[in-house]
Amino acid sequence: MMFRALLLFLAIASTAHAGAWPRGKGNGFAMVSFQVTASGLGGPVSYYTGSFVEYGLTDKLTLGSDVGHGVSGSSKALIFISYPIGVINDKHRFAAEIGVGRIAGNTVVRPGFNYGRGIKNRFGEGWVTLDTLFEHHLGEGHTDVKLDFTFGLNHGRGFKSMLQLQAGKQRGDPGFLRLAPSFAMPIGQKMHFELGFSSSLRGPSEYGIKAGVWRKF
Repeated sequence: MMFRALLLFLAIASTAHAGAWPRGKGNGFAMVSFQVTASGLGGPVSYYTGSFVEYGLTDKLTLGSDVGHGVSGSSKALIFISYPIGVINDKHRFAAEIGVGRIAGNTVVRPGFNYGRGIKNRFGEGWVTLDTLFEHHLGEGHTDVKLDFTFGLNHGRGFKSMLQLQAGKQRGDPGFLRLAPSFAMPIGQKMHFELGFSSSLRGPSEYGIKAGVWRKF
């Protein structure tokens, strides 16, 4: 019970990535974020910026762009399309995506697979997602992998919360596992301000703080 309460307390807003749910024709989403990371209080500090955009070309086909940093931490700029591939019992939703672009100056193909399910309990309505991405570097012939598990809740008056576990593996480095809770508050009818932090559970020591603004259009 205490663990469940901790999850709810640390939960964050909504994921920027629509994942298994298509945006729908004519619907869009845009986010910009700023993140500060360090290995400890006395360690060197790194700064990251990112942007994420999705737009529904049809009721099922979603076009997007993803600019920021990849699994390796290097700069990235990709475009992608996603499409739902199945629904089981009107609850379990699956989608696939394919992206192309550049990471650290290398051409990359990025396929992905997404799972999502809406949930409802005495704490309110929310969602669970599992998103997997494979960043395949064509010139170097290797693939980095990232997997995000997200538990989120919608609260009253537009407030949202989410708890995310981020796992990944890049060539030459040990795998990592991070805990990344956040919280989002509405600022207007279609905008939210998001504030969160991250802490490594496995792999290189890393702590981070993230702030972002996102808007539906």
